[in-house]
Amino acid sequence: MVIGFRSSRLSFKDKTIAITGASGTLGRSLLRVFHAQGARLIALSSGTTAVTLPDIPDDAIRTVFWKIGEESLLDPLWAEVDILVLNHGINVHSDRSSEALTQSYEVNTFSHWRLLNNFLAVNTPDRSHASGDRTSAKEIWVNTSEAEVNPAFSPLYELSKRTLGDWLTLKRLDSPYPLRKLILGPFRSALNPVGIMDADRVAQQIVTLAQRDVRNIIVTINPLTPLLFPIREALVSQYFQWFTRASVPNDQTRAS
Repeated sequence: MVIGFRSSRLSFKDKTIAITGASGTLGRSLLRVFHAQGARLIALSSGTTAVTLPDIPDDAIRTVFWKIGEESLLDPLWAEVDILVLNHGINVHSDRSSEALTQSYEVNTFSHWRLLNNFLAVNTPDRSHASGDRTSAKEIWVNTSEAEVNPAFSPLYELSKRTLGDWLTLKRLDSPYPLRKLILGPFRSALNPVGIMDADRVAQQIVTLAQRDVRNIIVTINPLTPLLFPIREALVSQYFQWFTRASVPNDQTRAS
C-alpha cells in the first residue's frame, strides 16, 4: 500500500544522489531506480569493497567509504550532493544487552543525526533556492521505517528508529530544505529475511512518490500505517511547535 500525492513533479536527471547503506538490499534497489532516472550516483558504504551492480556500468556508481563516528570526514562531499538518502541501519533483534542498545542508537539514530546536521551546515540555502528555483534545492531522505508507529518485534530497533523519527519531526520546523521520511514496511533484506515486500518495488514506489513531492513516503502492506502515521506526525509536530523555539533562525550546528 502506498499513500500520498501532490501536484508538483521532481526530476532526478543529472542530480547527484548519495545513499548510505548502498551495499544493502534497498540501497542497491534505489541505485537502480535512480540510475534509470538519469541521476549521478554516490554509494556511501561502510564496507571494504566498491558497490557494483551487474545491470549498471561500474563507472556510473562512485563508491565513497565511511565509518560510524567519522561522519565529519564526509563534509567535503556534501557541496556536490543534491539529495542525501540516509538508509543505513542495524537490527539486533532480541538482544537487549547494553552493547546492543548502544549500537542500535549509534547506528540507527546518532549517525543519521550527525550526517543530516553536517549536510545542512555545509549546504546553506543558495540563491536559486531562495528565489524559488525548485530544481536546485537540496534534500535529505531518511529511512525511519514504520517502526515509528507499529511494532517491528525488535524493541531496540523500534526505540532507535522512533527517536530518529521524532528528531526529524523537530528538525523539520527549521530546516531550509525538504526532509522526507521513508516509512517502510517489511521488505526482504539481510536485516529482515522474512520480509514480505520486494525491495525493487519498494524503491520504485519511493521514487515515484518523491517525484510527486510527498514528504512522508509510506510504502507498506499494513493498512493501519497510512491511518496512524499522519495522526501521530501531526500531533508530535504540533507539540514541538508549542513547547520549543529556535534559538537562531535556520541555525544548523555541525556535528563532530
